[in-house]
Amino acid sequence: MHYITQTIEPWMPAGALKAKADLAQIAEDQSWQRLPIERYNDVRFSDEVRSSKIDTMLKRVMPGDIIVHQFPTYMSENFEKEFQQAIQKRGAKYTLLIHDFEPLRVERKKAWEWQLAEKADLIVAHSQQMIEQFKAHGIHSTAITINLFDYLGISPASAPTFEKVINYAGTWQKAPWLQTYNGPALRLFGSRPKKWKEIELPSTVEWVGSFPPDEITLAFQSGFGLLWDSDYDDKYFQSYTKINAPHKASLYIKASLPIIVWSHSYLADMVNERNIGFTIDSLDELEASLQQIDQQTYRMMQANLRPIQNRVNQGQYTAEMLEKVIDFFK
Repeated sequence: MHYITQTIEPWMPAGALKAKADLAQIAEDQSWQRLPIERYNDVRFSDEVRSSKIDTMLKRVMPGDIIVHQFPTYMSENFEKEFQQAIQKRGAKYTLLIHDFEPLRVERKKAWEWQLAEKADLIVAHSQQMIEQFKAHGIHSTAITINLFDYLGISPASAPTFEKVINYAGTWQKAPWLQTYNGPALRLFGSRPKKWKEIELPSTVEWVGSFPPDEITLAFQSGFGLLWDSDYDDKYFQSYTKINAPHKASLYIKASLPIIVWSHSYLADMVNERNIGFTIDSLDELEASLQQIDQQTYRMMQANLRPIQNRVNQGQYTAEMLEKVIDFFK
């Protein structure tokens, strides 16, 4: 049997669960079994309770089965290591499917995740660049790529219209530049963090609000989709985009928004080669770059998006990745 894990997190915002839920749904459509994981808290429960919970989660798992584990679950080091060991002790194959990998984007003194990766039977990374980072940190596990995440759900009945406006959706904490932004008109989507309650956004920024992940594609009316994170303090969110495929990119692609990315990001080559948007070195270049785009160019970018959009809508990136996982263990 083939299984894919999905963490049960009813208190989490829906947007944070979207990518994992879609992966599990696509896997089920490919005849995989969904393996629910109950959120576990080491502070509240003993080691014995943890072991018992893991045994219950894995009661169906038999020798030769394949488990694709969607990571991170944001549970403890002890849980993750025991969960991995329990799978492998059963004679099943453990695949670490990475959504985010904290040691590559946040400075940490004790990054136990490397040990989990080293002992995995297979790793699913976002990109070849991410695989190279694993190798540079001494990880010898075989790795394959997903390249881009899929995005299921409603697609807009009509494509956004041409307008020199920027759409930005996502976690505000990763974008402190929003507080001093002075570029072209920007529509900001998402929940306002508590720490931002007293912060007055620049006049060029319009906060549109927060939308469910299955409906936000309908809220983009015009313009472009921006992917832009910042490095600050001990957080390397922009540097991380050199190797990762942000789920937000798939959202913009699904919504038919030409995308704007950092010129050093993993997605930059795809954007330039497919002509589905444009790249910039800094936010200061937004205004000049937009001035070079007319309605005809915009429509051409949207047309170029369509083949990728169809794949994202139909779950093809995930389906192909799952086939590679099965082929690896044959």
